[in-house]
Amino acid sequence: MAYKLDGAKFPTIEELVEALYPIYSDKMSEEEFRKYAEEHAEKS
Repeated sequence: MAYKLDGAKFPTIEELVEALYPIYSDKMSEEEFRKYAEEHAEKS
């Protein structure tokens, strides 16, 4: 299953978190971002 968030598509949620977390690091912890991503990413 692929995940899409902020216009970027990744094959796994782990890759999405690894790539996009630095953008959100000043707003939330990595654990909080993972939860946010799982809830808000488009799944395809």
